Amino acid sequence: MNRPRRYGPAAGVVLVGAGLILATIAWRWGHLTYAIGGVAVVVGVVWVVALLTRGPMRRIVLSAGAVLVIVAGAVVAVTGFPQSPPRWNIPSDAQLPNEWSARAGDLIIMGGTARDIETGKVAWAHAGPDATPMLVDDGLVVIDTGSSSIGVDPLTGREIWRSTVTGRGIVHDGKILVVADTRSGTEAAVALDLATGATLWRQNGRPVMECDYGPTDRFSPAREQSDVLLVRNEERKGSAELLDVTEGRTTIGDVDCSVMARIVGDVLLQADGRTLAGRSPADGQRLWSTPAEQPWDVYGSGSMVFTPTADRRNLVGIDVTTGRSSRLAPPPGTREVKLASAEQRTPEVWALLERGSGAALWNPGTGQITEIPDAVTIRVEGVDMSSGWIRLEGTTRDLTGAKTDQCWAFSPEGRLSDPFPGRNCLVDDGLLKIQDDVHPIL
Repeated sequence: MNRPRRYGPAAGVVLVGAGLILATIAWRWGHLTYAIGGVAVVVGVVWVVALLTRGPMRRIVLSAGAVLVIVAGAVVAVTGFPQSPPRWNIPSDAQLPNEWSARAGDLIIMGGTARDIETGKVAWAHAGPDATPMLVDDGLVVIDTGSSSIGVDPLTGREIWRSTVTGRGIVHDGKILVVADTRSGTEAAVALDLATGATLWRQNGRPVMECDYGPTDRFSPAREQSDVLLVRNEERKGSAELLDVTEGRTTIGDVDCSVMARIVGDVLLQADGRTLAGRSPADGQRLWSTPAEQPWDVYGSGSMVFTPTADRRNLVGIDVTTGRSSRLAPPPGTREVKLASAEQRTPEVWALLERGSGAALWNPGTGQITEIPDAVTIRVEGVDMSSGWIRLEGTTRDLTGAKTDQCWAFSPEGRLSDPFPGRNCLVDDGLLKIQDDVHPIL
């Protein structure tokens, strides 16, 4: 008669714990309430087991099994099944990917070291940790060793040539590399023959990748183009020239570098008041001019570039060849458009969309949309200059409502990686680095 009532308190504890768990999931009370509910369920189940079984050993075994199943199920429900994403295992004192790294085929060049992109194993190495890549291409890698520069076969690491010219790689056209040389204490643009390393021409002044409110270099090895901007006198703010890479001769002598100017394809883009102008690199002739609300913010390097509207809710696409412009409205339901970064210098441009249904990345050129699942907050923290990979940081929420800091890597083709727990990450051409862990995005 009294036996059923003996189970009442134990069953009540289980029900209370289960209720706390369900309430936590329904109202997102967080990990603490979820854990209290889990503990209550464990206590109640162990109590029931103790009432149902005889013998201390049996009770211990069954109770331990019940606890293990309940705890494992509760943890998996929140975190998912344990995963071990691919990770480089390299010495703590080895150089990790940074803004200067770039990819050549299946290798990532970091300083003077080439590592396999998938495993992180060293394929070859030159010079010490202070070496810097000046040019990274599938056919040739040029490294500044500090005392000289060397041309290297990226497949084998074999040295092809050596030059006494050192500095930063600015641009190349496939045959000639223009270096910002500061060895003698005076800045100069020096052209190196990529086949032999021989010096072809030298011009005094500072060669730069572009003008962005003054002469600017980005953190990347030399980019490919047939012309280079040269600042003769830093004191003459806003004054720059355009040089032909092949011969080193001045083709345009009046480039306004005070706001925005850079080469895109075969056109020199230049901000001019409230217009964006396209000029011929051969002689400076104005090819077209189109009104732009923010002509100093130009994104992309393909056949079409993009500028934001004044309210930054829409984008304007501008054909680089003709200057023809068109307003590009984001997909319906978009609350806000955030361009990933002013440093997007690759053909594919992506903008972050905040929508009622969540966050997504939008390619205004193709219309492609990539959803970012489960993101509570999301922001773009940077773009790798040489590859166009984007670094995303934000938070996700688990079924209890607790938030977790996460990092994502996003490829120029529109592929989003799984989230990785952590913050202050770095994304570099197919690699995601969080603290000392490097994960290849396969």
